[in-house]
Amino acid sequence: MNILRKFVWLLLTLGLLVLTVQTASPIALGLAICMVVLPLMCLPLNLLAAKKLKLSANMPVNLKKSAEGLLEVTVQNPSPIPVCLVSCRVRLENQLNGEVQSMTLSCGVWPKKSQTVRATFGSPFCGRIRLTVASVRLYDCFSLLGVKAKTDAHTASVVQPDTFPQNLLLSPSAARVEDAEDYSTERPGSDLSEIFQIRDYVTGDSPRQVHWKLSQKYGKLIVKDASLPITRSAALFWERTESQSTNARTDAEAEIVVSLCRNLLAQSVQFTLCWNENGQLIRHLVRDLDELIALLPRLLTAKAEPGLSGAQLLLQATPAGAYSHLIYISGKLPANPDLQTLGHLTALVCGADYSETDYMNQLSELTI
Repeated sequence: MNILRKFVWLLLTLGLLVLTVQTASPIALGLAICMVVLPLMCLPLNLLAAKKLKLSANMPVNLKKSAEGLLEVTVQNPSPIPVCLVSCRVRLENQLNGEVQSMTLSCGVWPKKSQTVRATFGSPFCGRIRLTVASVRLYDCFSLLGVKAKTDAHTASVVQPDTFPQNLLLSPSAARVEDAEDYSTERPGSDLSEIFQIRDYVTGDSPRQVHWKLSQKYGKLIVKDASLPITRSAALFWERTESQSTNARTDAEAEIVVSLCRNLLAQSVQFTLCWNENGQLIRHLVRDLDELIALLPRLLTAKAEPGLSGAQLLLQATPAGAYSHLIYISGKLPANPDLQTLGHLTALVCGADYSETDYMNQLSELTI
């Protein structure tokens, strides 16, 4: 669009100059001079307007894969100076796989007014799409002389992974909690036969948790948090160390991770969701679906990077036997056999020859 405006300006200016030479018309000469002077006159005005210009961006919070969403960039011009053209270069990055899209949005803004420009976006892959306004320039009506404006406008949208139906079976050692002898010292669970901690009542606590004897003694409601048997604990680890993974394979791994998380919760299993990011081990306890949904924007920014393997980080930070079951998701088999010391290991590998239909069929029934 800017090139077209410049081309129109060039044709008009040359045409007026030719007309001036052929006819000696003072009107044609005056118009030719205006064509040259107008961009120069707009330059100081744009410099003043650029200092007060404000931008904001908006996107839907969630989006389905391959669906189109609507993004909006709003330009506010609080100055008394009209802006003929504001050109915004918008950058969209999928923070999970590094896919980048760029587009340019343009509009004019009257003094003391705002203008919103819209465009559609989407991605065939899941992940967190971060929108940043990379650059903003104010132009004259022919896009000849640009003035740079500062902005930090940004927003994000989560493209949700497609989950698939799965019959997840827990092995007897994980399903039976009544024989448990070891309990977690780090987090509560759902086994009321053992007390994890005593605390004051808060809204939402179950009446089953109330410790009536202590409540009567202290004259206020005291509740007990249940313990988490070690035989009931599980961990799900997503290896994010770079292994020449394609966007499609990263997408498949993310779908497997989220599907497994949902099915573990459906079995009333609390678990620790782990992955490696920026050379660090990230761990979060997931107790219900709300916690998983809140965690997805963070999880779907875990871009694969070279460096120390996530498996090695997990081994360094976790004592042996910490979990009854460890589910390991990666693009290749774990190179470190010591992972088995953390718990019963189930490795799910999206190899180079995988297909979406195959992994959904293979994982439709899974025993851990």
